[in-house]
Amino acid sequence: MVSSESGLKNPLSYLASVVLKHDFEAVEDGAAAEEILSKNVDIDAVIVHLPGMEDDALELIRLARGAASSPVIIVLGSDRDEFCVQAFFAGANDVVAWPCSLRELAVRLFVRLDFPLNTELLQADDGSWDAQAYIADRAGLTISEAQVMHVLYAHDGETVSRDALSLAVDARPWRYGDRKFDVHVAKLRKKLSDSFGDKVSVSTIRSLGYRLVTNSANIFDPA
Repeated sequence: MVSSESGLKNPLSYLASVVLKHDFEAVEDGAAAEEILSKNVDIDAVIVHLPGMEDDALELIRLARGAASSPVIIVLGSDRDEFCVQAFFAGANDVVAWPCSLRELAVRLFVRLDFPLNTELLQADDGSWDAQAYIADRAGLTISEAQVMHVLYAHDGETVSRDALSLAVDARPWRYGDRKFDVHVAKLRKKLSDSFGDKVSVSTIRSLGYRLVTNSANIFDPA
């Protein structure tokens, strides 16, 4: 992702790294992006968001279009019709009116990358990814902690077993005696408590697993 707005990094990082489980790198200008593209590494997609710097954005789109890995180029734009048109002429695969939901952006990525639409993943979200990204950012969660929270949040108020959590996060059954998730949950519990008080809580249910409970009505209110 290339964006001059630092606030965009966290939600897109959450979408890529936690929800879609893909590597993600964010840079702030075209020069840094050019350096990455010049290394001929495999890049699936380039997301461009340079508001007020349309000429730089168009130049970056042209550069990405010529990259060896032929990445999909998605531009996060505004309601300025002419720039949207020029972005397509420069080589963009899609132009998205920003802000939009992370779910919409995920669907567009799946379609443009020609990935089979993951119905279970994409149909289930009702805006919760945006809330989760906000929680992860405000609490300063690591990617591993955010991946655990993502699974627990999807079962808000329900107990999630260690085995189910391990299958969702690591794609393997939980091994008896493995305390990996106990450690993650302990850190997650403290960070969420420090940032949200009782608005978001995580508890360990003895011999069963873990449970996350949110008060979605006021989660965005200042603590």
